[in-house]
Amino acid sequence: MLDADLVVIGAGLAGCSLIARLRQLNWTGRIAIVEAGRGPGGRTATRRRRKRPEWRLDHGAPGFHMVDPLPEGLKALLAPLRENGSLQQANRDVITLAEDGSISGPGGPALVDWLEGQPSMASLCEALLAMDEGHSTQHFGRRIRTLQRIRTHWCLCEEGSDWQLRGTRMVLSGSLLAHPRSLAMLGWQVVPLREAVPEGQDPDLDQVLETLARSRAEVRWNLMLDLPLNGEKLPRQIWLTPEAQAQWRVERLVLQPQADNRTGLVVHGLDSGVPITPESQPVLLRQEEKRLRQQLPELLNPWPELQSACEQAESLGVMRWGASQPLDHPLARSLQWCDASAVGFCGDYIDGPGFGRAEGALRSAVDLAELLVTLTP
Repeated sequence: MLDADLVVIGAGLAGCSLIARLRQLNWTGRIAIVEAGRGPGGRTATRRRRKRPEWRLDHGAPGFHMVDPLPEGLKALLAPLRENGSLQQANRDVITLAEDGSISGPGGPALVDWLEGQPSMASLCEALLAMDEGHSTQHFGRRIRTLQRIRTHWCLCEEGSDWQLRGTRMVLSGSLLAHPRSLAMLGWQVVPLREAVPEGQDPDLDQVLETLARSRAEVRWNLMLDLPLNGEKLPRQIWLTPEAQAQWRVERLVLQPQADNRTGLVVHGLDSGVPITPESQPVLLRQEEKRLRQQLPELLNPWPELQSACEQAESLGVMRWGASQPLDHPLARSLQWCDASAVGFCGDYIDGPGFGRAEGALRSAVDLAELLVTLTP
């Protein structure tokens, strides 16, 4: 049994920012971070290729923006990332595509001061974890299935293995283990966090779970392509207007030039609402890949060179991204920490500036870190 003072589940922007900010505030407790993926990134993940080490494709969030004024804690968190170059201002065009095929620019929501990770978006999470200077234990490729609250400790178990982790406190940087979507998507019978802490034991946690139960799961089907084309002169993002999104069920196209005169393309496909289960997901992945590739020639009419390259593109498959977004019922900041059960929450689902965006993940992580350092060890 591995032990920690704090277990952080999820190595995306929120989880990694939480750890980095705790260390900036000189919190010296033992931290363990647990992530289902092979490395840090979460929805800022980056696809790499074994035979081409310089090839990187951001297949989740391609960047983010923030709205001033920023709290001092967030400025302090981001300052080292700006100084070491892992967080930089984007320098390529963003344009908008309408349903009639016309283009204009710039476009998309709040694309002023768009920030990107360098050399990839996953580099942000890697740089944040580096601020921990190796003091935390990192557990990648671990899919938590069972949570237990035993006296004063949280116990985490992985399905199908004897790996176990125990922590005095726990933070969920995403809401999967607390949200009913886990029942259908993962084939679970109960919400893990609800099973661990029965109703009535922690009124604050009961409010958290009630709020998250009302949230909606937003799904993206992200098609990844490797194009035989130098994309340096192409726009970095092509946003679709709301009418165009409804027509093609595509949110945007993101182009990422590679070092070998090729270009990575990610098509952010919108969900149709068909229920996703462990049994249906493989079929849906194939269907979405076929649909998105068939639509590309029409979508790319304004760019004949890009259109032609897509016909010769190598498909790297489709990634399904899901996130519960409580669009009408954000989780109150006052409920980020539930003291009776020693569990906390951070992520873009927390109420406040940046809600629903990467900025919200960063802000909520800073807020929670500053709260945790005030608690009695």
